[in-house]
Amino acid sequence: MKPKYITHKTLAVLIITLSLQGCEKDFLDRQPLDRISSSSVFTDKALTEAYLYQSYHTLNVGYSMYGEVWGDNGIYMLSNLTDEARNKSSWVSSETTIVPGLIKPTDNPLDIWAKSYMSIRIANNIILNLKDAPFEDSYKNRITSEARFIRASLYFYLARCYGGVPLITEPQDIEDQSGMLVARTPQQEVYAFIDKELEEIGGILPSAANLPSDEYGRATREAAWALNGRNLLYAKNYTKSAEYSKKVMDAYLFSLDDDYFALFQSHGGSPEVIFEILFNGVETGHSFDRYNILIPFHIDYASQMNPTQEMVDAYEMENGLPITDPASGYNPDDPFTGRDPRLEATIFYNGSKFRGVTLDMVSPDGAQAPLRTGLSSITGYYIRKFLDEQPIVPQWERSQTSWKELRLGEVLLNYAEAKNEATGPDQSVYDAINSIRARAQMPALPSGLEKDAMKQRIIQERRIELAFENFRWYDLIRWDMAVSVLNDKYFHGMRITRDDSGNLVYNPYLLDFTSKQVFQSKNNLLPIPQDEIEKNPNLTQNPGY
Repeated sequence: MKPKYITHKTLAVLIITLSLQGCEKDFLDRQPLDRISSSSVFTDKALTEAYLYQSYHTLNVGYSMYGEVWGDNGIYMLSNLTDEARNKSSWVSSETTIVPGLIKPTDNPLDIWAKSYMSIRIANNIILNLKDAPFEDSYKNRITSEARFIRASLYFYLARCYGGVPLITEPQDIEDQSGMLVARTPQQEVYAFIDKELEEIGGILPSAANLPSDEYGRATREAAWALNGRNLLYAKNYTKSAEYSKKVMDAYLFSLDDDYFALFQSHGGSPEVIFEILFNGVETGHSFDRYNILIPFHIDYASQMNPTQEMVDAYEMENGLPITDPASGYNPDDPFTGRDPRLEATIFYNGSKFRGVTLDMVSPDGAQAPLRTGLSSITGYYIRKFLDEQPIVPQWERSQTSWKELRLGEVLLNYAEAKNEATGPDQSVYDAINSIRARAQMPALPSGLEKDAMKQRIIQERRIELAFENFRWYDLIRWDMAVSVLNDKYFHGMRITRDDSGNLVYNPYLLDFTSKQVFQSKNNLLPIPQDEIEKNPNLTQNPGY
């Protein structure tokens, strides 16, 4: 059976197009969708579905880091806040506020509170108003379940960011001030709510196997299972997390893409992807390429995300040994030869090729040499993952590489970690990790690993397989490693020069001209926005803020 894939329609034009199927065009021209009365929306299937797609539009697009798909929020991702990468520009909020540990309730570039609750209100409106809508039950159940999927996704990100948050499951009446002042529900209870929601709708949503192509972008039961496997991993409910990830695996509807590099070049349709956000390059798009393209392809704001030497060093040799192992064969005078192939697919280094150009990072005159110009990398490396090998047409903010929100590679890693925590490293844990390594043409894990040793291998595998996909920051937090890995740190870059004989000389250097990373235990949670605290006396602030 050909694997199905989940896509996500994000453009208002698509919403309007759907809406026009069931109403007069001038009606929509007069009234924006969010201002049409419920009596109009929920008596018309086209308007109901348009409202649903508006809700889908609010889900996270990782390229733009909780901001809008368009604009300057797209120039940094969570990777730039970890040991994976640094942001080149000192004026970007990742460098000025987040990395130096200056986040506070009145200044938090990672804040998603207001946007998330606005989106939750849309989902709650759908769920409430469909109860009495004049549609057949099967239709109402389907749409309601999709709204619950969206709401569960939003609550997952809120709980992951803030810990306990107000759990609001019905539209609030703005005339009822006391009803608006909701206290925080503990984080574990929020995770439990998400689990219950996703478990219930998993029995209602259609399977990806039965989703027609014109409905790609709508939630399926497999997407609900995959999201719940992730949710329960964060909740440390390891037994149930493993069960939900295994349900996705046992559905046999998705398979690891044969080509790891091509997976992230995809504009949609990889057999590995369970849920993705698509862009058509005309009305919809993202700005990742604009802000991360490298010389000579730039127009402005180039090469913002710069991988660190620490990230490069994390890739094993192709024999499966770390570069620190004397038996690995690692040659510091030829550091990129014989490495895990995912390094080449993820990071540009000296000698890499892009759009027919061989990259020259040899200082001082190499076209892509570190710090050569204001548009050069500050680390000597450039991000390759997600960067489109095809020229962007028609505009720089119209990139089409899809955002892979849920994919089988992550599900396998989630399963391996949860199963190892629940019962130890049985054969199924090895099989999950080794399938990912086999796709990368890397050797299988050594047999006989104890539970703690297997956990370290899983930590390593997540670092490599999920590099730059916005997992590392919260992985370090949930492993209680963020302070030790990130606090009071400068990371490193690589400068390459030539000696008198013309041989390349590799010189790591400290990025002490960037902001020093500060990560304290309080940063495991984000602060509740100060204006929310002032509006709602029932809200309490997170410790340390």
